[in-house]
Amino acid sequence: MTRRSLRRLLPHWSEIRCALVDTVGELTVRRPPYAPQLAEALATIAPATLGRHIAALTDAGPRWRENQQSIAATLQHLHTELTGAGYEVTEQRYGEAPHQINLFATLAGRDTAAPLVEVGAHWDTVEGSPGADDNASGVAGVLEIARALRDLGPRQRGIRFCLFGEEEEWMTGSGAHVARFTAAGEAVEGLIALEMIGFRDPRPGAQRAPLRIPGIFSPPRTGDFIAVIADLRSLPFVNAVQRSARRYVPDLKVYPLKRTGGLLRDAARSDHLPYWRAARRGLLVTDTANLRNPHYHKATDTLSTLDLDFAADVTRAVAGALVDLADRRQS
Repeated sequence: MTRRSLRRLLPHWSEIRCALVDTVGELTVRRPPYAPQLAEALATIAPATLGRHIAALTDAGPRWRENQQSIAATLQHLHTELTGAGYEVTEQRYGEAPHQINLFATLAGRDTAAPLVEVGAHWDTVEGSPGADDNASGVAGVLEIARALRDLGPRQRGIRFCLFGEEEEWMTGSGAHVARFTAAGEAVEGLIALEMIGFRDPRPGAQRAPLRIPGIFSPPRTGDFIAVIADLRSLPFVNAVQRSARRYVPDLKVYPLKRTGGLLRDAARSDHLPYWRAARRGLLVTDTANLRNPHYHKATDTLSTLDLDFAADVTRAVAGALVDLADRRQS
């Protein structure tokens, strides 16, 4: 390995400094107490409702660029659900084709000048796959988080719900979004990306890993956990999900990969990547895709293969984390 290639892999001093600041900040941040009203809102995130969204998104077939019927049905469902929850939906067209579109809805914060926290998922699929886990499960999670948090009212900071197109085409939709808000100078702290949150397999040996380094990176060999993966600057996001899970979803197994996520190629395969590249926070929440799910990118990625109780638990943990993050000042 050359010195130049080594420098590309290692973090810059600015990233190390940011990580040190975050580490100190996490040690001193006030831990929010158990909130009964939030717990009640999270309890309304039901497996059956997630299943209804996933069915609506998969019934018309793959949400692929050539399947115009499925694209139209998908966008209609997203519009209907968000407007029905009381949101105004904003469209971002980043190309001329019908599938080249992102949808957004925002729960405004009390401090309108403070950086937004975003949660998002991609709605598209590859050709030939109905994409129940990849990624109707993540989209369903975003829709249910938006509905549940709307009833709680505004937080200190705003929360933006993002539904991206063309993640399967090298994160084109999320990349266009990051480029646009960066150029506009909009204050956005970062994104929690829901990328396949519905497949659980508790059998020994069901979970594979790209590598295993004892004491550093050694995930369980049973596929019954949710992975939360952060780079150096995204420590507050992964900690917020862990705190939320412990407080509100204690039976959910969370495997955190803190700080070093940016060094793994398999951890850079979703819509958080443009945020990492733009020096924003980004957190990947995933069931680990093809490292666990044998139906990944196949015609068999259907609703019947998913564990909706698992998906609901993940969604509740992320929703609680968003409230935590939106109610405190950016470090």
